Amino acid sequence: MKLRDLLLITSFPLVVIGPILVGVIAYQFVKESTYDKLQLVNDIHTKDFVELHVKARHEVLLRNKMDQLSNYVAAYQDEIIAEINIESNVYKGSFIIFDKENDAYLYNKNYFIHIDDKDLESSFSGLNAGLNLIKLNGERYIYSQYSFSPWNWHIYGLYPLEEASELLKEVAFAVFMVCGFILVLMFFVTSLLYRSFVIKPLSEINQFSERLSILELEGKLRIKYPTEFRVLSKHLDIMRLKLTENIGRIEKANEELSQFSYRTSHDLKSPLTSSKKLTEFILLDIESGDIEEAKSNVLRVQSQVTKLESLVDDVLSLTKIDLLNDEEAEFDIKELVAEITDKRRTFFDEDGSTFLVNIDVVNPIIRGHKIRYQQIIENLVSNGFKYKDKHKEKPFVKLSIVCDGELLTINVEDNGVGIPKQYHDDLYQMFKRFHPNLASGSGLGLAIVKKHVEKMQGSISFDTSTEGSYFCIEIKRK
Repeated sequence: MKLRDLLLITSFPLVVIGPILVGVIAYQFVKESTYDKLQLVNDIHTKDFVELHVKARHEVLLRNKMDQLSNYVAAYQDEIIAEINIESNVYKGSFIIFDKENDAYLYNKNYFIHIDDKDLESSFSGLNAGLNLIKLNGERYIYSQYSFSPWNWHIYGLYPLEEASELLKEVAFAVFMVCGFILVLMFFVTSLLYRSFVIKPLSEINQFSERLSILELEGKLRIKYPTEFRVLSKHLDIMRLKLTENIGRIEKANEELSQFSYRTSHDLKSPLTSSKKLTEFILLDIESGDIEEAKSNVLRVQSQVTKLESLVDDVLSLTKIDLLNDEEAEFDIKELVAEITDKRRTFFDEDGSTFLVNIDVVNPIIRGHKIRYQQIIENLVSNGFKYKDKHKEKPFVKLSIVCDGELLTINVEDNGVGIPKQYHDDLYQMFKRFHPNLASGSGLGLAIVKKHVEKMQGSISFDTSTEGSYFCIEIKRK
């Protein structure tokens, strides 16, 4: 089921049942409110009637000192009774006066049809305190009561509830229609909002995810709102960028692997072919009795095997870079440099070069893969000695290790022949030999150094000229 269908199913009852419930609730509220307002209006009309018609005439009698003259009093009372019999266009109710002195009810008999004094006496005698409803001949009325003691009158203002009921029905219907319209409008507005803020973004995310699944990585996912979808689209776009980057790395790795396979097979085959050919010469030399030439060819075979061994060692070192899964451990950087120096001392002495070491580290204990640091230092130092400048009197290689806060810096400097400028862009490429006539090698040394530095998330830079070479490696300590 699609999201828009689910939205329609869940929202439809709201559109149908909502107006009914709201109408019922609104009707009850309007009903109570209308009764209260009708009671208030009826009180006002009754009070106005007493003030303007009853009290006003009594005050006229008082001012003229005729309040004790029964004929004048009766005349004014008749006027009031005559006004009761006149139906008002403003006030839909009517008034009933109970003359307690004469035990008589005065009212508009055309308004209260089929009602006599007995009915009125029975209804008014049954009134309870706090109730504002009275029933006369089956009809219900809201009433308000005032007493006028000078004439011993009880004046009642009655308003028929039937009028209020009709009004309530009209109001309830209007409320129902308005609420229904509002809810339908809300449904469509909500549907549009859901379409804009939920369905559309989810559709875009779904389409984007499908493209990612088949590695179609062109185009950025742009969702501005709501916030949750914007954050999700941002993460998906980051995923797209990482996939693009990883695919680029894989393609680069495949290219390097292809090149690596070709160059490795070529470099392995070359010393093997030479050794095979030399062994044939050795056999011929032995058969001819030329032992000295045979010995010379054996030495050449040994040289080729040594080259082959060096190449295999470098290839193994390069392949192991990505296979270091051991946990990092602590080691002493000073002890590591001492091991490398002892291991290479004979080579240094025979070469006639000077090896200078400066370690300025307060705490020599470093956490990491010891083999990475070892191969970095060994390769850089070995290159410095292998590519010395024979025209310089005092060839040297300087190793400097300095720690500044959490940053460990390894510097290797020599005064050798340097690296020609045209080779700078290919400096860290595999199997690149820049001075093949000066020394033998696999051309993997700097590639190994570069990969180790990258694995440790460090940086490497160099400066080279005919005066020598300078390599600087910066690694964050752990």
